[in-house]
Amino acid sequence: MSVEMSGYQCKKPGTGSSTWPALIAYYLASVLRFVALAVAARALLRAASRFVPVLSDLGRDLGLGGVAAEATDASSDLIFAALLHVFASCLSLATDGVSNGTNGNGLQVESYGAQALKIAPPVPSPREEQPSGPPCDTNVNDEDDADRQSARSCGFACGGQRRSSDVEEFAPRLQKLISECRRVRDEGARFRIFDDCTVEQMSPGGARMELTEIRCSHFRRLRECSGVSEDKYYESVCAKPFSGGTVEVSGKSGSIFLRSHDNHLVLKTIEEHEFEVLKQILPHMLLYLEHHRSSLLCRFLGAYALTIGNTTLRFVVMANCLPRKADQIYDLKGTTEDRYVDPASGGVLKDLNFSPYTMQFGPEMCADIVQALCDDADFLESVGTMDYSLLVGVTAKGAAPADEWHLSTVRRGWLVSEKGQKVEVDFQLGVIDFLQRWTPKKVAAHWLKKATIGCFQEIDTEPPAVYCQRFSKFFFKKILAIDGASARLHR
Repeated sequence: MSVEMSGYQCKKPGTGSSTWPALIAYYLASVLRFVALAVAARALLRAASRFVPVLSDLGRDLGLGGVAAEATDASSDLIFAALLHVFASCLSLATDGVSNGTNGNGLQVESYGAQALKIAPPVPSPREEQPSGPPCDTNVNDEDDADRQSARSCGFACGGQRRSSDVEEFAPRLQKLISECRRVRDEGARFRIFDDCTVEQMSPGGARMELTEIRCSHFRRLRECSGVSEDKYYESVCAKPFSGGTVEVSGKSGSIFLRSHDNHLVLKTIEEHEFEVLKQILPHMLLYLEHHRSSLLCRFLGAYALTIGNTTLRFVVMANCLPRKADQIYDLKGTTEDRYVDPASGGVLKDLNFSPYTMQFGPEMCADIVQALCDDADFLESVGTMDYSLLVGVTAKGAAPADEWHLSTVRRGWLVSEKGQKVEVDFQLGVIDFLQRWTPKKVAAHWLKKATIGCFQEIDTEPPAVYCQRFSKFFFKKILAIDGASARLHR
């Protein structure tokens, strides 16, 4: 199947003749990484054999003559391995169009399930200049064409760049479907297994739209233990148009972000594997949050799957971790790999940006926050997830909004620099992005990084147990009592 992109034609990797050079470079990069790993292992064995005679004998048995070579030989091997890895990384960057699903024009094809789902590209007016590039492939079957026409009639299409106006046009239809789900549930209709509720609606363009609300009873209990009533939830989601109808970039893939009119809730698209992880851990998370009301985990209050033709969009409704406007926002993991952002970019800052600072609170509040973070990390380890982070919003001290929800995670404290400068601020805290499993892909990335950049940086791809310990240890150092002492846990 071909994917339409703003007047261009983008085929699946490997189906067109123009992708062969990229595929060759991609596989060559993979081979070079494995060679670099082998050379690095050989260098470490040589260096270690100087101190452990058994390793020297092992090296000779493996045919690595001169294992007990000088340390300079081991150093040269490590340098050679590093150069191989750098060259492989350059090849990978050149082949991002193959591995990440981008076409030659840098447009990304995200996969939300079996197919890519995007906002329809703008239709050029007669005065607008047509984009240059290869013409569209007209060899498209009727079924694919019908799917795209259906998606366009709902404000979506497979391919193209997202526009805020398209999101705003689609949002009211989505709100009507969510309201219809509630009406069907309240009428006592029979649900599918796990009490999923599905409603259908025809768009003005004649496209069939199907919305499934996932795990209705579980999320109802989650809303209840979060202090959010059903009326308050649906009033926030459906009563008025979304105030933040914008498209933002999250991590390595773009996501649609919609904010409720009162800024209490955020609607965000997620990938299929994250959606499945959420369904798997949902019963455990419900029990955990019912007994840990002070948890800093970002609250998922609803999950939906929208199907238009053969395309599916999955999204979650979350409590907004940053209900107030923040002066600085930090995303903290406790790692150093690719954890610096140029402050001039105006983006979310990371660990290396936060390294000169600590957060200080009163002794009791400090202990409560650190205890909550350690409990949350232990829970996420128990369900096998990793790669999560603490989102920290720093806001000038001020009065709390009158309509602030009960689940707000705002804490009054002090931001202290390494030079001793102390500023009283409001911190907004929330643990986010905890739907990543320790998959074979993560395992491969772990071993490739550990033997290369892991020699001088803290890598982010660690097993859940290691990730949990490092995450907790990092915040023992960064969250302190007002006297500079570390928190005392209750356990």
